[in-house]
Amino acid sequence: MKEKRDDIISGAVIAMIAVVYYLYSFTIQQTTSDILGSRFFPQLASILLFALSVIQIVQALRKKTPESEAAAAVQRASKDEKKINLPLVLTTAALFVYFFLVINIGFTITSILYLLFECWVLMPDDIKKNRKMLLIVAFICFAVPVFLNTVFYKVFHIQLPVGRLFM
Repeated sequence: MKEKRDDIISGAVIAMIAVVYYLYSFTIQQTTSDILGSRFFPQLASILLFALSVIQIVQALRKKTPESEAAAAVQRASKDEKKINLPLVLTTAALFVYFFLVINIGFTITSILYLLFECWVLMPDDIKKNRKMLLIVAFICFAVPVFLNTVFYKVFHIQLPVGRLFM
């Protein structure tokens, strides 16, 4: 029951943040140098964030509550056994490192390294042993940042950070 309530509250908070973000996007000075304008991406991101928060709220409302107090006690006991969530800690640390490295190394290289690290942290052990899957994951981790950099540069005419290393 507590998890359901927490999901609803966090979904509502994220929805409010998305609305504020959308409203503040109108303070961005509109440019005519590109097709979509400078407000397009922040508005798109805020709409997607709002949609995801609504999905989270709906899923929380559809969640079934435990049938008995015994089931709730078992859930609480299993949660108490896990004191630290290592993937969460590593992901948070990686985001901070990514933030500082993207300025110095650049978007593409930093994103490749970040994606490889995140895939390794979040990947199940059985997939880590499968060489074919590792090659597919590595290819995706290389292809996505290169593709995004190309799209932003060629289509939107926006240069993503190249880093001080290559200036």
